[in-house]
Amino acid sequence: MERLEDPRTAQLEILNEVARIATLDLELRPMLQRITDALASKFGWEFVALVTIDGERQAFVCEAVTPTVPTEIHVGYTRPLGSGVVGHVAATATAEVIDDVRTYPNYVETLPGALSEICVPVCHHNHIVAVLNLESTQLAAFHDHLPLLSGIADQIAGAIASGQLYAELKQVTAQLELKTRALEDANAHLGSAIETLHRISTQDGLTGVSNRRHFDDTLGLEWRRALRNGLPLSLLLLDIDFFKTFNDEQGHQAGDDVLRSVAQILRESVHRAADVVARYGGEEFVVLLPET
Repeated sequence: MERLEDPRTAQLEILNEVARIATLDLELRPMLQRITDALASKFGWEFVALVTIDGERQAFVCEAVTPTVPTEIHVGYTRPLGSGVVGHVAATATAEVIDDVRTYPNYVETLPGALSEICVPVCHHNHIVAVLNLESTQLAAFHDHLPLLSGIADQIAGAIASGQLYAELKQVTAQLELKTRALEDANAHLGSAIETLHRISTQDGLTGVSNRRHFDDTLGLEWRRALRNGLPLSLLLLDIDFFKTFNDEQGHQAGDDVLRSVAQILRESVHRAADVVARYGGEEFVVLLPET
């Protein structure tokens, strides 16, 4: 397996790619398949899978998988919660980094020859919605990858929320076609769902400020308006120094708290409705100041 020469750059690139995929495919399984394909291609990983949690059946279900070696795992594959490494992480919402699967008592072999594995919970609003699972035929292949994959899992959580909400919207639309008598109430529900989807599509799920896509759209509009009216336009790019070192030493949760705190400070530092604070990617933020 190819080791990452610049984990920070690689993380920013794949976070941007996951965000881009989320805007292209709103159907859950095709979207998640593109994400596992992108991860496998970007890092050369042998096996990448995303599974969702079925609370009613107390099981996990494989929604997307990208292997480069033979495996029995396929889309639709299911197993009870608590079974194997993935089942344990799905049940406990706690990441597992296993340098040698032969030492793991609950390991279930699904990838012949696998020697190491990492499973990271994908959580949305403190609720586990999926598990990102990687396996390798090399020992300790993911020993230092937890910070990277935790950041990717956060981005995937937003993509899954968008996909699930889109599925709900489709269901509501189908009900509208069959129940015209309930049109007014259904339209109210649909409007609320669309508003929620708009918020998810324009807001960074971790920090609450605008996301990269919303910033890009707003920048284009403000740039054209500034040129048309001969008005000034200011842009601030900010990067948190030594963030990776802090994240590695203090842990992913502490790193998330830092990102939220910085976002809150920036949000409180601008006062006009047209000013935009956005998370540009990773630990980078951007502030757009029209007529300034």
